[in-house]
Amino acid sequence: MTTSEEKQLGRAKNAVLTFLENRLIVPKIYLDADWGGQKVDVLAIERDGVGDVYAVLLFARKYFSDGRLDLDHQNQEVSRLLDQFSAIAANYKYIAAVDPDYIKTSDGGEWIAKFLLPNWLLDKLFSPDYIGRVGLLHVSEREPQIFSVLQSREQPERFRAKIAKLADEYVQQHEADWEIRA
Repeated sequence: MTTSEEKQLGRAKNAVLTFLENRLIVPKIYLDADWGGQKVDVLAIERDGVGDVYAVLLFARKYFSDGRLDLDHQNQEVSRLLDQFSAIAANYKYIAAVDPDYIKTSDGGEWIAKFLLPNWLLDKLFSPDYIGRVGLLHVSEREPQIFSVLQSREQPERFRAKIAKLADEYVQQHEADWEIRA
């Protein structure tokens, strides 16, 4: 991974943190969490650490020199992250596609490719028993150095997850990177 990708993913983690902060009730949010032996880019535990668990895995999208999105790379990364999610216990799971700044067009305009997946990969978003679906987020740089979640492409659906003991232990042993202090 290049320094540019590391910077891009780091900035995107902060954007995902803000996205979750604005949607959850009194969350504790952890960056680069070791959750049950698995690396999770952004982990949030709602209701001050005793509620639902949200796990987010990120990847940087790649573009060809002519501005076209490398769809093969995107699909391989999403498939790899979905396989990784099979070992991650969480109530809600997201994959976040992270883009560099907007692509410049020949007429001076700017654009970013939507985060779309082929049907075979959309089917993989569901758990094997179809109770739970991985959500898709699209994160990009809107202004210089300001990343934000541009769209929530697919809403996640609740997975079966026995996480109460794991969440209790995690909250006791780890200090959150972001939490509400009363």
